Amino acid sequence: MTAAPIWLTIARKEFADALRSRMIWGIVVIIAVMTSLSAGVSLLVPDVDGGVEMAIGGASQFAGLLVPIMALIAAYLAISGERESGSLKVILGLPPSRGEVLFGKFLGRSGVVAIGLTLGFAVSGVVTAALYGGLPVGAFVGTTILTVLLGVSFVGIAIGISAVTKTRSRAMTLAITAYLGLTLLWDLAPNAVHLLVTGEMPGEVVPGWFLLLQGFSPTGAYNALVQRLLLGGGTAVEARLGGPAPGYLDPAVFVVIMLAWAVVPLVAGYLTFRRADLS
Repeated sequence: MTAAPIWLTIARKEFADALRSRMIWGIVVIIAVMTSLSAGVSLLVPDVDGGVEMAIGGASQFAGLLVPIMALIAAYLAISGERESGSLKVILGLPPSRGEVLFGKFLGRSGVVAIGLTLGFAVSGVVTAALYGGLPVGAFVGTTILTVLLGVSFVGIAIGISAVTKTRSRAMTLAITAYLGLTLLWDLAPNAVHLLVTGEMPGEVVPGWFLLLQGFSPTGAYNALVQRLLLGGGTAVEARLGGPAPGYLDPAVFVVIMLAWAVVPLVAGYLTFRRADLS
């Protein structure tokens, strides 16, 4: 029987360690509770109207804020933590190469986040169906898949950060900066560019490039895709543009952006990590 690749062995170990630390179950509980509460807002607050699609949209908006920080927490110490403790030198003294360690940790932590989010959304889906008397399965499954992709994107960012930092404190600082910049503050950049280009803040109708800039962050791309999914094609986009959407606002573009956020930081981290002095 052929032995499993080393990177797969590392991924399995990362996943098993997460099970022992109850990381998965923490993600499940937090996502299930918070997205269920978000989905039920329209029923809990008398002045808010909306059906099950709006409930899923509300849950996804909350997930767009919560999932990135959970993914960063799950992965930002994957390498830097072991590097600071000295255990990384022991691991690299064995057969694994630095690339195999990096890839294995990315797969393992991504698996943890993906399963935790999927189970959490499954519980939320049951609650939402019970509250509203039904559930649009296609829209819900699509939103769940996009949420998992968002989590994997931030795992890639976190592993990249972990690979280029020597200490836990530096990794934490960069992880917090990534969360603030890519999740909470990103919309300031398109607004600023719009102001510079047009001389005014964006209104109800905006140019296509403005929506593209909004979607250049992983969270922005996630929000754009969920909106397309729940509102039925590009109707909302065309309303915001005041006309047909250009090709660069196609959903496939935003999927590529999310995948790029998973891959590019990982590659950049590896290029630094493979030359790093671990002494």
